[in-house]
Amino acid sequence: MRKHKLNWNLISYELMNVIGNWYIPFFGMIFPVLLGLLLGLSVFKDVPEQVLPEVLTTFVLTMLNLVPLAVVFLGHASIYSQEQEQKIPLRLQLFGISPSDLMWAKMIAFAIVMAVGLAIDLLILGFVLKIKAPKPAGLLVVVLSLYGIAGALFMLAHGVANRIRKFGPTYSIVMVLYFTFMILGGSMGLQPNDFPPVMKQISSVMPFQYISSDFYAIWAGQPYNYAPFLQGLIFLTDISALIMLYSFMYRRNRASL
Repeated sequence: MRKHKLNWNLISYELMNVIGNWYIPFFGMIFPVLLGLLLGLSVFKDVPEQVLPEVLTTFVLTMLNLVPLAVVFLGHASIYSQEQEQKIPLRLQLFGISPSDLMWAKMIAFAIVMAVGLAIDLLILGFVLKIKAPKPAGLLVVVLSLYGIAGALFMLAHGVANRIRKFGPTYSIVMVLYFTFMILGGSMGLQPNDFPPVMKQISSVMPFQYISSDFYAIWAGQPYNYAPFLQGLIFLTDISALIMLYSFMYRRNRASL
């Protein structure tokens, strides 16, 4: 079996690709902070002081949903579709860089940028809104959960981009999904408990709403039933993996024609 070695030059190249696409830093770092400050400083000003830290902490956790969605989902789908359209992966193969090496570099680059985005959003929103300080184990679980969501979204983005291989249609599809996931996760102002029955059922089988509605308990070190969140994460991962595998099969059949 071929061993993969970390190619830091390739990782640096992918980091520049990610940072160089303005919508990734904007939607993954700047937009959650701006939206969080706008809503956090206005919507919750009449909340009773004794429950305000819990409410604001829950709200900030909701904003953190936007980081994997924007950085990984939008980012990978848009960059990879452009690269496929311009035949860049094929050109890199001529220089001995395999598709798997390229994907490893992309995943590491997105993981680094996502870590920066989470840190920026947490530090700024946490300081300004004065949220409740997390338990160390709770913070770790929240971050790992967001990375789990990011892994599933990476596969989904890869499947869509690999199937279409054109930036315009790919970006249109992932933007629709991006806002759909935001709505289902409660990041657009309407909470999952207020959804119509059909939307509530769809939201319950996705992991996003549990970050926004339930993860305060984990953050604060309280007992929590992980089963609904894990089921949602597994469901999203399964759907994403199926779409990615379908894109591989589609491209393999097209190549054999």
